[in-house]
Amino acid sequence: MTRRRATVASLVLLFVAGVVSAADRLSDPTHDFVEGYDPSGNDFFANTPERTVLLRIRDDLDGDGVADLALSESSTWGNAGGQWLLFHGQRDGGYVYWGTLFFSSGAMTIGPQPGELSAYVRTSVSRGSLQVHQLGPGAITLARERSLDLERQADRATYEAALAAGRRPALEHCKLLDYRRDSTGCWRPGLGL
Repeated sequence: MTRRRATVASLVLLFVAGVVSAADRLSDPTHDFVEGYDPSGNDFFANTPERTVLLRIRDDLDGDGVADLALSESSTWGNAGGQWLLFHGQRDGGYVYWGTLFFSSGAMTIGPQPGELSAYVRTSVSRGSLQVHQLGPGAITLARERSLDLERQADRATYEAALAAGRRPALEHCKLLDYRRDSTGCWRPGLGL
C-alpha cells in the first residue's frame, strides 16, 4: 500500500469512528427512545399507545456530579421489574448510551459506593439475586452477584441491608399519549403502573 493510500485509509477510519461516536451521543434520550431509539434490541412499546406508560429516573447514578438518565416503559414490565436503558450524562448537557439493566425501581439503590447500582432481581416469589453493577465512564459491568432466598432469615437480612445501604433515586412516570402532547409537563412522581 502506498503512503497516500494508507493516509486516506486512516482518515476514512477516523471519520467512521467519529460518526459512530456521534451517533451514540443524544441531546434528548427520552424523545429518541419514544421515537424508537433502542440499541439493546428489547421489545419496548409492544403495548398500544393508550396502555403505555413511560418511566424515568434522573439522577447522578455514578457519582461524577452530572445527572444521568434511566428510561423504561410498561411493555417490558412484569412482577419482577423491567428493562431500563441507561444514559451517561455529559458535562455539556448531552447523553451517551451506557447500557441496559433489568430491575424494579422499588428494589434498587445507588451506592453505597460511588459508581455502584445495587438491584435485587427476582426470579420467583422468594428467590432472586442481589446484583451490584459498577457504572464506569464507558461501560456498566456486573461487579458482584449473590443468590438469595428471602424466606431464609439470613438472606432476608442481606437483602434489607443492601437496599438500606444505598439511596433510592426518584422515579417519574408519564403516559405515552400525554408525553406526545406535553413532553415536559406530563411527568408525575412514582411508578404509575
